[in-house]
Amino acid sequence: MDKILYLDNAATTKPCALALKNNEKFNDFEFYNPSAKYKQALNAKMAIDDAKRKIISCFSNNFDLIFTSCGSESDNTAIFSYSNRGNIISTLGEHSAIHAPLTELKNKGYDSRFAKINKDGTVNVEHLLSLVDKNTVLVSVMHVNNETGGINNVNEIAKQCKQINPRLIFHVDGVQAFGKIPFKPSDDIDLYSVSAHKINGLKGVGGLFKNKKVRNLKPLIYGGGQENGLRSGTENVFGIKVFESVTVDKYSKIKENYAKMLELKEYFLSKIDKDIFYVISNVNCSPYVISLSAVGLKGEVLLHKLEDDGIIVGTGSACSSKNPFSRVLKEAGYAPNVLDGVIRISFMPDITIEELDYLTNQLNLRAKELKRAMNK
Repeated sequence: MDKILYLDNAATTKPCALALKNNEKFNDFEFYNPSAKYKQALNAKMAIDDAKRKIISCFSNNFDLIFTSCGSESDNTAIFSYSNRGNIISTLGEHSAIHAPLTELKNKGYDSRFAKINKDGTVNVEHLLSLVDKNTVLVSVMHVNNETGGINNVNEIAKQCKQINPRLIFHVDGVQAFGKIPFKPSDDIDLYSVSAHKINGLKGVGGLFKNKKVRNLKPLIYGGGQENGLRSGTENVFGIKVFESVTVDKYSKIKENYAKMLELKEYFLSKIDKDIFYVISNVNCSPYVISLSAVGLKGEVLLHKLEDDGIIVGTGSACSSKNPFSRVLKEAGYAPNVLDGVIRISFMPDITIEELDYLTNQLNLRAKELKRAMNK
């Protein structure tokens, strides 16, 4: 294959060339600070407001949107807004943007609680609900697991949590779901984090959807009072407009893309060598993210072998790449020989059958070579 076959889209995606081109004026000559008072700056502010309206219309008009720098900032904003009282509940399968701040709070004496997870990375709902009580102020459950693709039914989980405590805030890390999984949030969802660079936007732009009924959300960053006082800092107008373009595009064909990806996932799984690979991402997981384990082999070694073939895959969360094993998959109960062999392949809808054939051929070939070398 002449070009690089990039298949680590859960880590980041290639920015959309058309979205960049269509919005280049906001980078080239309409570069003004939206908080200034002159006409050009007011036009920039109007451009941001228009982007916000269009992105909200794709998600739900029952929500407001706060632009942030990334999904991690959105997650942290949600957590630290409600960390000064009661208990906060999340899951052992969360991205580090949720798990790390809650662990830090726990180390400082706060009441952070973590629900167990299933083999596919989804939350054990029964255990989660057992942790909720009258003093729970926030529950945070990710929509799609970034390592396994496991899909949590967040609307239903939110409903059940609020049957126990109607006053709690329900937050969703939707970074791997937004623009990919057909979904409309129920009124039980209060906060929902998203990130532009996971859907062919630019790094440095994210968002936090806030249900209009939600009160007491506090800024993580203080300063000039941008975003209605909930996120200070000069807005990235170019990045926001690109985010608008890619969001509108993704939602215009979200069901079509999802159906296509389900077919491609089934095709991919039919081609891999089941004598070598154990499939972690079951049929109920997002077709955009597939975790496999070459049991008994080193996933990182296999990754580099594929890199020599022009194929780029991951071994788990890019934000936790320094850990020997995936924290999430370890919590899911997998043995060390499975954890050691994990690779994560994450797709976008532009992948072709020919590329999938090349991927599966090289994946099977390289794994067999490593297995033979180990058995010598």
